[in-house]
Amino acid sequence: MNRFLFVVLCAGALTLTGCNHFGIAFKWADTYIASKVDDYFDISSSQSRDLKDGVQKDLGELKAEVLPQWIARLKGLQQEVQKGTLDSSRTGFYFDLFLKDVEQINARFSDTAGKFIASTQPKQLATFAREFEKKTQADLDKFHQTSKYRKEMRNKYTEYFEMFLGSLTSEQEKMINTHLDSSPFPGELKARNKAHILSRYQEQMTTPEAKREFLKTYYNNPAAMDLAEYQTAFREYKHQLQKLVIEVLGSMNLKQKKNLIENLNEKTAQLEKIAKAG
Repeated sequence: MNRFLFVVLCAGALTLTGCNHFGIAFKWADTYIASKVDDYFDISSSQSRDLKDGVQKDLGELKAEVLPQWIARLKGLQQEVQKGTLDSSRTGFYFDLFLKDVEQINARFSDTAGKFIASTQPKQLATFAREFEKKTQADLDKFHQTSKYRKEMRNKYTEYFEMFLGSLTSEQEKMINTHLDSSPFPGELKARNKAHILSRYQEQMTTPEAKREFLKTYYNNPAAMDLAEYQTAFREYKHQLQKLVIEVLGSMNLKQKKNLIENLNEKTAQLEKIAKAG
């Protein structure tokens, strides 16, 4: 979520976790990912084709090996909501599984990412540095607009909760506001972390080969390049986000529980349809 290559090469797949219709995410993932990579590297038509082919292969393996796990998990979650056994401990359990899913998806695209990076030309590596710097500065500008960014985050939190629960209660809206006040996403630190990584890329990697190896390492183990203070802040943010999810789900009324069960059933059916399509 906070890692450039992870976001670029896996964004299409990651939208599965929040998309209203999983089928759309799977159908357009290769095109979406290729367009995002193009934003940073200005890729050629042959690179775009190869990238799409790789993503399609990775998605095929994900469908066969990972979708069954997700389907079983959604069914288990739905049953726990229905039986009233989804307490804070179980909510935390599912939240942790979701984070592990993110790591799993990242690994699924590793070969595709490596092949693309190996194909990059010196001019494209320079384009990456320029575009990465431009987007990092845009992030800094956004995070400095505190009230605007807070509103954006509040709308995003509300959207995701309402996707599953329907309309939120005033108490739940207050929970979100309290969370945003006490535990905001460390956005400015994230941008400074990106600037730190870019500085290493530009100053320490003096050859195209070194830059490609840097990008491969960044994809496969991005945390190894993070500032320690950002790692600490991001861990704490995830912890506080988990507490918010536990708090909101623990306050669900009967209508919201019904909505959650229906939405979980709908998303399970979508995944089963994708899995059967092979």
